[in-house]
Amino acid sequence: MALVATDKKTVMRDKRAQGIAAMGLVSREGNRFKVMTPGLRGRSFSYEVWRDDKGKVRCTCLEFEEMFAENTSFRCEHILAVKHSILAKNTETKKEATTEELVGKVSETAVETLNTNTNASETLQHEESVEREQTDVGKSTDLRLLAKQEEEKEQTMNTQNLQIAEINEQSNEISENKDNVLTFTNTLHILRQQVDPKLVKTREGWKDRQGQTHLVEYVEWHVVADILDRVTPDWSHAVRDIKQIGDIIAVTAAITIDGITREGVGTGDANSEMGIKKAEHDALKRAAVKFGIARELYKRESDVIEKEGTVQTPLFPRDPIAKSIADLVTAKQLGMIRALAREIGVDHETECNTVLGCKTDELSKRAASSLIEHLKKLSEEAALKNMRRAS
Repeated sequence: MALVATDKKTVMRDKRAQGIAAMGLVSREGNRFKVMTPGLRGRSFSYEVWRDDKGKVRCTCLEFEEMFAENTSFRCEHILAVKHSILAKNTETKKEATTEELVGKVSETAVETLNTNTNASETLQHEESVEREQTDVGKSTDLRLLAKQEEEKEQTMNTQNLQIAEINEQSNEISENKDNVLTFTNTLHILRQQVDPKLVKTREGWKDRQGQTHLVEYVEWHVVADILDRVTPDWSHAVRDIKQIGDIIAVTAAITIDGITREGVGTGDANSEMGIKKAEHDALKRAAVKFGIARELYKRESDVIEKEGTVQTPLFPRDPIAKSIADLVTAKQLGMIRALAREIGVDHETECNTVLGCKTDELSKRAASSLIEHLKKLSEEAALKNMRRAS
């Protein structure tokens, strides 16, 4: 179907070019050609066609600039109009040259006859023959002129019909675009309807400043896919990008509905197959949210977080042990770990082994930083408890 549509556009483009050339709207200015294009309501547009330093034929119209980047052999209607104009002029020049050549041959025949023949009667016969041939040439020239006039009339009629067809085509395209916009708007309206509460799940999500854990509402990726299948069966999904950032994998996925594409990003554990799948599924859901699916769930969560505030839980590295001396925990970090542990009354080695599974002097710099943040959080919680007891 795409090939048929492309061929139709190519044929229509060439027909418009023939009409422009037939109307005499192509003129030459030095090494460039100026092409006038008739528009609606009596307006006209001017474009330039020329050959660049690399020998490529170019045009100043927007269609050429857009298509030439993808296909260097693309020819817009203005380039084609120049081609048809040059071909028409070359054909006319050849016709005139043929007529002049024929008349010249007839004249040469008459002169040779006068110079070589001495008999008056033969000379008269040759003159009469020449006159007849010239008459025939005149008649032939008249016929050619008449044929040319008829051809010009036919081209004018074709141009007018082409303009009418183009106006009708543009009207149909405008009408079709309006229908597509209305269809897509209706699709969005349906997708933005509230998800069935039976399909909504909850999980532990985030902690507020008081340390309370809040539940997060969400829908599974297959629920999103089912909604898309029901509302717009011709939707499509593609993974656009995959990047690994430390132990985190980030996936960018795109959903296309009625020619409109929107993207979402999901993250997961890079060292786990389930983590990679989770990243793709989250990306799919976030792309779907941009079309309105389950948007109210994300909006409610965003409103609560903005109102209550969050406390980020420290993220411990999967492999906390240093791989080289340069990456080993510093003396300053070890001092902070011991001081914080003393402050909250815990053994620093025991706590390190509990949360990271190794000794403090084996830690990498990054793992030591995460342990320090963990101890700071414990210290803040302990101070908060003491304040409550005192009050």
